[in-house]
Amino acid sequence: MKSAPSLPLPVLPTMVDKPLTSHDDDDGQFHFQQKHVFSTANNMMGAVSLPQWLSILYTNGRHIEWRYSLWYPSHVIDAIPLPEDPVFVIGHMRTGTTLLHNLLASDDDSFYTCTTFCICFPTAFLWFEKWGKRLFASKIPPTRPMDAMPLHFDLPQEDECATSVLSHGASYYQAFAFMAQETSLRKFLTLAPEDGATPEDEARWTQAFLFFIKKLTLRSSLVQAPSTTRRRLLLKSPIHTARVPLLRKLFPKATFIYLHRDPYKVLQSTAHMANTMFWYVYLNTPTDEQVNEYLLWQFERMFDTYYAASRDATTGALAKDILEVAYADLATSTVHSLQRIYAHAGIPWTDKIEAKFEAQVAALAGYKVNDFVELPPRLRHVIQTRAAGYFKTFGYAT
Repeated sequence: MKSAPSLPLPVLPTMVDKPLTSHDDDDGQFHFQQKHVFSTANNMMGAVSLPQWLSILYTNGRHIEWRYSLWYPSHVIDAIPLPEDPVFVIGHMRTGTTLLHNLLASDDDSFYTCTTFCICFPTAFLWFEKWGKRLFASKIPPTRPMDAMPLHFDLPQEDECATSVLSHGASYYQAFAFMAQETSLRKFLTLAPEDGATPEDEARWTQAFLFFIKKLTLRSSLVQAPSTTRRRLLLKSPIHTARVPLLRKLFPKATFIYLHRDPYKVLQSTAHMANTMFWYVYLNTPTDEQVNEYLLWQFERMFDTYYAASRDATTGALAKDILEVAYADLATSTVHSLQRIYAHAGIPWTDKIEAKFEAQVAALAGYKVNDFVELPPRLRHVIQTRAAGYFKTFGYAT
């Protein structure tokens, strides 16, 4: 009988990975390296039907690491190098940080930043942005509720909004939703032990923050046109004002631009924001006393931690990595203020940049800031007391 032809043996690939085990590091177990992400190819569940899949999701959906189904899994993001010298726009909310952030980000040859779409979809923006902007374009209002400044998916936005989600709530921004429990969230403002934060709290926030920065860096390489100059990461979240020591530890070459403004106007404007924007976010109803204490405590704590980080303990000299800019100067001498910022950050100032900013300033000429009534005496006294250090440091009249 004629024998059946023998089948060729499969050719095994050359082993280039780290061995599953090694005599040099013998801990009594195999070790594995992540290689692939979820795919219907080479998958025993590739032929699952929709009813079967829904049943599996119902039973085990909470156990799924959803990053396996996305185009940019975590090991791809982890390989992205962190930027060395980001520029942080800091200062209490309502001090002009959004205005400065928008102006600087318009120079997309010098900067890349976090956009509104990125914070709305922090997990999926790398693959979902093109479709998501079309799907949800009608869902985003044209202006912000507290000051009528423009709002759309491509405008710069606060990175802390994304970190709050990616860290599963390790952020003081959770107070926007849970204002009645704000005091229990205070440790996340500075992430410092003196405010009750643990090393685990800091690690949760830091891991999410750096992961998001790497995603922004990858996005810049994918969506921004090539630039003749090196782009710097530009971030703005008022809460970072209380985290200068931590940010310095993460980015020793970072630059900080701190904005300040008359404390009466800052707190009155912040209260207006609480009465307009916060209601969209609350998941329970706080008392007036709770919201007032949130506004005042946050103002105090942010300034105290910033002041300690920004001044030499012996001489009182301002740290070299910080530039302080008054909101009044930014609003009335905008281009000159921007020149100071570029010089401080070591970014070349060109005629092209100046022309762009002059056009931006001209476009803002018709914008009208909010008007507020005169504060009553008792409230003025409360602000004078709680913001005494701020008044003194920046020379604002009480």
